[in-house]
Amino acid sequence: MVGFNLNQPMKYTINQFRREYPDDTACLDAILKLSYAKMPCCPQCSQKTTFKRIQGRRAYQCSDKDCQYQLYPTAGTVFEKTRTSLKDWFYIIYLMTSTRNGVSGKEIQRQLGVTYRCAWRMGHQIRKLMAMKDEILSGIVEVDETYIGGKSANMHKKKRERFNMNGKGLNSPKIGVIALLQRNGNIITQIIPQTDKSTLQGLILKHVEKGSIVNTDSHNAYKGIDGVFKHMIIDHANDEYVTDKVHHTNTVEGFFSHLKRTIKGTHIKVSKMYLQNYVNECAFKYVNRGEGQMMFFNILNRIAA
Repeated sequence: MVGFNLNQPMKYTINQFRREYPDDTACLDAILKLSYAKMPCCPQCSQKTTFKRIQGRRAYQCSDKDCQYQLYPTAGTVFEKTRTSLKDWFYIIYLMTSTRNGVSGKEIQRQLGVTYRCAWRMGHQIRKLMAMKDEILSGIVEVDETYIGGKSANMHKKKRERFNMNGKGLNSPKIGVIALLQRNGNIITQIIPQTDKSTLQGLILKHVEKGSIVNTDSHNAYKGIDGVFKHMIIDHANDEYVTDKVHHTNTVEGFFSHLKRTIKGTHIKVSKMYLQNYVNECAFKYVNRGEGQMMFFNILNRIAA
């Protein structure tokens, strides 16, 4: 992998980051190496040559005087039309991959001295890069759902009355999120309109390999998947949390705990429109939690791709 030393310690410190990316030129060089490392020669003159930086532009030019083909490493990336320095972008990527509970738009604004609109956009562009690939899960898969949103007791009286009047109940302002977590593997998360049988079982059938062990709680919406999966029900209502020392939903519940701490503690409040981005960020950090410095370079590779 281009862009870092595999012999470096897994903990990637701010001092290491500053040494490797002191200015925009170093950041642009990194993007160039990641994007064109496998390019054997110049696409235009077909000569094995080097590319020289064009001063004042985010571009490189073929060193062959008769060719002068130009490369633009930031084209097609989140950096393409940005006026914010690449050094600041790299720093926020470092910050978001090294902090456990995320970075708010206001914090980005304070640290960079940019407008809140710019800071908010930077955060969400990076979160989009954290989206997990839809892989088929197998082995032991824990499945659970939760709701994200404020407590009904904290709502204004008129708002509580409105949600009571429409027959949806006080949970209606909250947003459902489902997580399918493979033990020691990937996690798939998605916001959902409702937690009914069709929605939950449809996602399990879509993302879990047939014959796998699926651990859930005793929610009625999960009943009926026994013919496709080995369904293990953990009955929390009867104080059951682990069966046979293996079957539980503690791991996925731990992920939800982290997600809620991130939203409540860092972002305070998020909108339904962008909740999936925050969920993606937590899922990415959870799956890559043991990678240390690799998490930062993982994002750089996604940008280059």
